[in-house]
Amino acid sequence: MSKEQRLIHLHTFLFDDYHAMKRILQFDPQLKNLYQYTPSYLSTTFRMSKRASEKLYQQLHSNSIYDILENLSKKNIKMITINSDIYPIYLKEIHDPPFVLYCIGNHNLLKTKKLISIIGSRKPSNLAKINCDSIIKELISDQWVIVSGLALGCDAIAHRSTIHHDGKTIGVIGSGLDFTYPKENLDLYQEIPKNHLLISEYPHYIKPEKRYFPRRNRIIAGLSKGLIILEANERSGTMITANFALDYGREVFAIPGPIIMEEYKGNHRLIQEGAKLITSSKDILEEFIEFTKK
Repeated sequence: MSKEQRLIHLHTFLFDDYHAMKRILQFDPQLKNLYQYTPSYLSTTFRMSKRASEKLYQQLHSNSIYDILENLSKKNIKMITINSDIYPIYLKEIHDPPFVLYCIGNHNLLKTKKLISIIGSRKPSNLAKINCDSIIKELISDQWVIVSGLALGCDAIAHRSTIHHDGKTIGVIGSGLDFTYPKENLDLYQEIPKNHLLISEYPHYIKPEKRYFPRRNRIIAGLSKGLIILEANERSGTMITANFALDYGREVFAIPGPIIMEEYKGNHRLIQEGAKLITSSKDILEEFIEFTKK
């Protein structure tokens, strides 16, 4: 069994305890002794509860990694571990990168450095689609791949606009790949795996839960060179993602809007705090030209 297989096996059952996984990997980077750890050892050495350590021991010893891999292969799910050559370069830079990514579709899209995320409100105004279409056309012409989170509203607008303009898009979801959430985006879940890419850090069998989505947001921010905010209320998941991007040293771009509209209050606050005000894709592309010169 390879190191990669052992990592996938461990992640399948310990995905929900990032810190325990990190402690195990720091102690045993190759996971050579993974199957020798007793429940007591797991509990005392890696600070896991007695119940969690007993459960992990049982799962590792009663579920064959080869059966798991065969099942994933049947579902056309590819696993990319943090040790893989095609693991996204920017994502590896964040302080808590996913140990495993589960992918359906064109995983080669992860090789490009021209990844940019577009997100926003789940209840956008009519301006969101107009602004998104305007910005996306030139980004696609310059070979940028559009990343978003497959949520209702601005995320779906970004994915659909990219597909409509013959670009490439990556959808980052907050559940296992067996699930379509929200159901309103079924068309995207069907279309994106064909010519684009769906990714998740959660094993395929994990149902959508509210607690998973903030963690998903760090991947949207971490994957990309920059983050574009179409519309955002001051208190929203969009602002959480923007804060992740700022923490990671990413460029944050915000579209300004009418000062009376709630949908733009988050954008305006971000601009006040240092996000770049943009009125066209030219503003974004010029910023990245400057990075190239540095």
